[in-house]
Amino acid sequence: MLALKRIFQVSFLIVLAGCQITVAQTYVADTIRVSLDNQVFEKFHSRLSATDFREENPYFISVFEKKKGLVFPVDQIVNARKPLHSYFANDADTASNKSYHLEIHDFYINYNESLFKRYLKLNAYIGLSEINKASDTTYLGIFYYERPEKFNKKDSLLQSYQNVWMSFSTQFYADLSLITSDSIPDNKPFTYHFNPGQKPAPKNFYVSLDGYYGYTFWGIDAEIYFAAPEMAQKFTRNTRMFRYLNYGNRESAAFSTQVSQFNYRLNQRWLFQNKHGFIFGLNKWNDVDEAKRTFEELFLFQYAFSQRLTYNPLNKKGLTFGIGLMEETSYIIYNDPFFSVALLFNCAFKF
Repeated sequence: MLALKRIFQVSFLIVLAGCQITVAQTYVADTIRVSLDNQVFEKFHSRLSATDFREENPYFISVFEKKKGLVFPVDQIVNARKPLHSYFANDADTASNKSYHLEIHDFYINYNESLFKRYLKLNAYIGLSEINKASDTTYLGIFYYERPEKFNKKDSLLQSYQNVWMSFSTQFYADLSLITSDSIPDNKPFTYHFNPGQKPAPKNFYVSLDGYYGYTFWGIDAEIYFAAPEMAQKFTRNTRMFRYLNYGNRESAAFSTQVSQFNYRLNQRWLFQNKHGFIFGLNKWNDVDEAKRTFEELFLFQYAFSQRLTYNPLNKKGLTFGIGLMEETSYIIYNDPFFSVALLFNCAFKF
């Protein structure tokens, strides 16, 4: 009787485990299929073809995580209803002596959300080649795009993705039509998201130092980070930073895991950069009253800004440098908050 009871218990546990595995498998991933407009490029003045060089599934455009039952993390894989490259092509039978071919090297829609908002950002770079009647192919350059869009959470998820596609494809069609016309504004190709003759650019690896000199202090910031290729005239990058400051009576070592760096490209060589972030640090007091300092005065809280003009040639590796201003608002417990300003000198190497 005891043996039968144990057999029943073991069998029940096996069945329960099997049910849990089956349930868990159902929470591995969901697939969302989005209908994109495939008529955008049909009115293009020449025949247009496309090849998808991405390593992902040819239908894939996005993935994000969603909680089911407030517990189970489930990947939401967003696919187009047709292979992505088919939306960039047409079957136009025109009298034009030229046709064009697109190379899709990257196309991804990043998804984030807050309590009330949904944020989608499309990143893409697409190569362009010209094919003449003799089937000779000439590589013309590459398009870069980085397009953030914001939606209300009450908006349909599918409609949000469709709106991102329509916004991008309308802009891309206008840029493509301009670049393939007979009048290309060579002086500012980046304004039209197009880099003539350029191949797909890899991520850049930055090793950067900022030196500060103020009236009562000096310091340095050190950053090491990867940055995606520039895909727009305005773009934002996030970095991590270590900071050292010396005020004479106090030395501070601080760090930040989330520094936001806004970039505005002025021309092919120069960038305007604005950096800001919350910084947490530790203090070492050097004054005569150090023994009277409390434990709480060990901690430093800062919010820092900097603005600089930087020599940073577009899609070129090598040395970069800049000059500007740094401002910081600091608070140490039991001390008055204070605001400081310093000259900034930047030097970095872009690999």
